[in-house]
Amino acid sequence: MSQQLPYNPYNWKMIVISQAAMLALSAVLSFYPEYFLAFYILYIFIIMGVSFYMAQKSNPLMSQRKYFSEVVKAPSIFEEKKAMEMAMKDDEYQAMLRDYTSQTLRSLGIMFLYMLILIAFYYTVFVRITENYVGLYRFLAYVAYFEALFLFNFFVYRRIVKFRMMEVVAPSNYKITIKGIASTDVTGLVLYFKHLSDARITVNPDKSYVEIDSQSSKLPYRVRLYSKDLQRLKEAVERLQRIAKEAEGKS
Repeated sequence: MSQQLPYNPYNWKMIVISQAAMLALSAVLSFYPEYFLAFYILYIFIIMGVSFYMAQKSNPLMSQRKYFSEVVKAPSIFEEKKAMEMAMKDDEYQAMLRDYTSQTLRSLGIMFLYMLILIAFYYTVFVRITENYVGLYRFLAYVAYFEALFLFNFFVYRRIVKFRMMEVVAPSNYKITIKGIASTDVTGLVLYFKHLSDARITVNPDKSYVEIDSQSSKLPYRVRLYSKDLQRLKEAVERLQRIAKEAEGKS
């Protein structure tokens, strides 16, 4: 299982930025085509920067990274370096990974095909239609083209291409300290201790994991910690939850 990404590239801020960019691109292509390449490179960098900033603010996996240093430098409670060995034996988790990988590859394939079609359409159809247009007419033609493209992209993003994030995050290695849980693997997991104050903790002895579901903190994923030493892991997570509740009571 997976779920929709918390970051939406079609929020109102990105729509405003996209509309301004489309007008600027249309103007450059119509009146200053010799500067288009330089302008387009600048446009790509700006869009990537803004997108990364907004994703960092809205994606909890990224926004929690600001606590990484505080978490890893705090006194340690428990550490697991071979969690993936246990995760590989969990058929349920492996099924989730296969489903997530399949959906992601499908979406990437559709996007690649979509880009090829766009490039072919631009050079074989649009350029031929507008090659005799000049000045304002050329500008309006580009505006209409980019607006149509924007609306079609919106439809593709909403209905066809569905990039998602894993519903369960299971780090291959992690460290539990009195300030939270952190991993240095590809998941980049950082779970600040305050998120555990109202979390639901589930222990599965058959599959050797403790799962943390911090629903009221609005984190759109569950943290699944695997370990051979399940009892020590359970005690560490429960201790961290007590610390979180005590801190909440003092605030």
